[in-house]
Amino acid sequence: MSDKNSSNLDTLETTGISTPPESYRTYCITNCEAEYNATLQTYTETDVTDETHRASSLEECRTGAWFARNRTTGKIKILSSSCKLRWCPMCSATRRWFLTQQVSDWLKTAEQPKFLTLTLTHSNKPLQEQLQFLYDSFRKYRKLNLLKRYVKGGVWFFQIHQAKSDNLWHPHLHCVIDSPWIDKYKLSAAWEMVTKTSKIINIKEVKDAKSMSQYVARYAARPSILTNLTHWSRVELMSSLHGRRLVGTWGNARSISLRPSKPPDAADWENVGWYHQVVYNIDTDEKAKAIWECYKNDIPCPVGYNLLAKELTPWQLEAITPKTVEESYQQLLGFM
Repeated sequence: MSDKNSSNLDTLETTGISTPPESYRTYCITNCEAEYNATLQTYTETDVTDETHRASSLEECRTGAWFARNRTTGKIKILSSSCKLRWCPMCSATRRWFLTQQVSDWLKTAEQPKFLTLTLTHSNKPLQEQLQFLYDSFRKYRKLNLLKRYVKGGVWFFQIHQAKSDNLWHPHLHCVIDSPWIDKYKLSAAWEMVTKTSKIINIKEVKDAKSMSQYVARYAARPSILTNLTHWSRVELMSSLHGRRLVGTWGNARSISLRPSKPPDAADWENVGWYHQVVYNIDTDEKAKAIWECYKNDIPCPVGYNLLAKELTPWQLEAITPKTVEESYQQLLGFM
């Protein structure tokens, strides 16, 4: 993966750090510890009823990490294994970065980008029923002549939160669309005609493509903050959203890829040392120290600085490079 296309999400914040943290996984979790603990607790609960093993997968996320060197530039990056679970806060960050880039690039091509929000009237109906109604209503809404006439295409994102006043769920959709000016009142009337109960919509011009992309992509990556919910609300939310799409495209936005493909230069990256190798040998091994210093200072690492050669035979090393690196990139940027 080139520097230009790299997500840099599996990257230590090296400012002020002289040596790498002992555990890469622990470091990643410190940036989202409360959300991680809430996710693990909820997966543990839902695994029993769903007969899944998501809690175990979450506990394995980022346990495998290594330093990779680009054969062309010599630059060093950290790659790691990932669980690809929807609610994993570490994997959510990766998805958010990818979708931000995709939406931002598309918005730059849109002639008249707008931001449209569609909501439902608060209801005490089961969340599963509310979600189905919202998704069905949105499909009908997009088929109306008003939308087909003015909207060339768009990207929709799902978001949900729970009102503190009455604990009722509030599911809604955010859409970035390519459309000229549309009468807000006509849009509202059309939404009320479809839902029969709600006329609450909002539409405004997109002035900053990057900021808007960052704003909406976080919902596709993580539609709600679990730490803001009670345990049983988390269980209900996670179960209700299981198997549902959280982001989609239509019209001229169908060109957007919602799942990353293998980067074109994946084969150019070689594993030069497992994370624990570099950490444990940084004070005693010249190569380990060089790998870390090159990574920390973002400078090229000399050819031949490879700690794997100490532990593996040539045929074992060949088996790891570059195939494992290619597969790991796909795993790192995967979805679930």
